[in-house]
Amino acid sequence: MLGQCYAVASGKGGVGKTTTVVNTAYELVTLGHDVAVVDADLSMTNIGRLLGVDHEPTLHDVLAGAADLADAVDTSGEVALVPGDASVETYREADPSRLGRVLRRLRTEFDIVLADTGAGVSHEVVVPCGVADGTVLVTTPDDTAVSDTSRTASLVDRVDGTVLGVAVTRTDERAAEAVADELGTDLLAWIPERPDVVGDEPVVRTAPSSAVAAAYSGLAGVVSVAAAASDPAAVEASDDAPTDDSGE
Repeated sequence: MLGQCYAVASGKGGVGKTTTVVNTAYELVTLGHDVAVVDADLSMTNIGRLLGVDHEPTLHDVLAGAADLADAVDTSGEVALVPGDASVETYREADPSRLGRVLRRLRTEFDIVLADTGAGVSHEVVVPCGVADGTVLVTTPDDTAVSDTSRTASLVDRVDGTVLGVAVTRTDERAAEAVADELGTDLLAWIPERPDVVGDEPVVRTAPSSAVAAAYSGLAGVVSVAAAASDPAAVEASDDAPTDDSGE
């Protein structure tokens, strides 16, 4: 088994990157995928808190060489999670260069791995974007956020990564299309600003009939299709399928 890995990155914090990761992951499970999420935003870990997961050891322990990855994967929920540790001490000891090894190993155990990276262009962002099969950019339409995301896209290109496209949050379709055009990439999804949608994450579970949930469902569908297209086994099966030459 060799699954697909996608990094989710943004140019700046506060644009909804982690929320996008969480909701996309849950919708991928609904689509039948075995999914793991890695809280790879090493300096600002929060997925465990969002999902109410308190698990040790953490990704930071693995990156510090103090624990085995198998022990750091929490499988108590719908989505497998490799949580991080918010303490300064563990952050100092964690070696971001080991992230690549973590992601490659998880790809052998899960259909799809989503890595929630840090914001900006740090080493902890470079490694996942270089290892991943594709990077999903997340931004708001704010000029500063888009400019910073453009830098992140350039970073992905420099490490020979692939930008899958962009998800634009807190926006409408027209503004989202303008952002994608400015970044020179595909628009994967636009997520509306809906203050009336409240509750704990994931919104796709707490408010499944909302427009926000529908947007994340659409994004998950795009990722699912991309994963299937990149799966050598799926491609081989398609090539070997019988064809109808009857002309009917």
